[in-house]
Amino acid sequence: MSRKIAVAIIHGIGTQKEDFALRMEKKLRKRFIKQLKKLKPNVQEPESQLVIKPICWADTFAEPENILWEKFQSEKLDYKLLRNAMIHVLADAIAYQRSPSQKNFYKKIHMRIDEKLNELACETGDVEAPLCVIAHSLGTVITSDHFYDLQQGKRIADPLDNPLVKGETLTLFYTMGSPIALWSISYDEFDKPIEVPAKRIKEYYPNTGEWINFYDKDDIIAYPLEPLYGSQYVKDRQAAVGGLLTGWNPLSHSQYWTANQVITPIVNGLIKTWLEVNK
Repeated sequence: MSRKIAVAIIHGIGTQKEDFALRMEKKLRKRFIKQLKKLKPNVQEPESQLVIKPICWADTFAEPENILWEKFQSEKLDYKLLRNAMIHVLADAIAYQRSPSQKNFYKKIHMRIDEKLNELACETGDVEAPLCVIAHSLGTVITSDHFYDLQQGKRIADPLDNPLVKGETLTLFYTMGSPIALWSISYDEFDKPIEVPAKRIKEYYPNTGEWINFYDKDDIIAYPLEPLYGSQYVKDRQAAVGGLLTGWNPLSHSQYWTANQVITPIVNGLIKTWLEVNK
């Protein structure tokens, strides 16, 4: 029996629907299946070799952000639509920070990711399946924090006996439009990134694993990561994303999901990993 690849897709700031990653998921599956059939024509059920789960955390902030917005409805403010949008964008980043209060959204979000990764492991049928994480915008910060805390022993995932949930099988990490560089301002030292691939998976499959950071030079939220961490940890890849209206300005930030310059390297990484773990 072949070993499947578990794929988690994590969104960024703003209000999101459960199907936020549907278009990316379809593209990934189609191209992965096409390449796998070409390389391994005898593989059984190629469509089942990728198990993909979008992880939506936006609803964690939905109620408090709506309550906050309601408090301003009687005020005479200009640009109300923009203000509403800003609450659902900036408030996400602000509220996400670690907090000793009972709200502690940081803890709630990471518990949500634990829960969804556990579901992913169950759906894959293999708690030691190689894990690929694709994250966008604030989701890249959340994902980096999540696995950094696990790798540094700063938090314990639940359930304890699941290697995938504990991040021990993290093999591929793809960041899109990442503002991780901006978070470095809050730390005295910011030169130790998460380990990709994780130590345990590297012991078994030393020839696989990568972290690619995609950024569009017109995306003012996205920054390269090699200047922070070094090319031995992460590879920056400039990607021209978006169309006539979005490809040349900051609106490009939302256009990574189906861009060929993003999809193609991810599929190549998934194929390489699948071939390695199924030798």
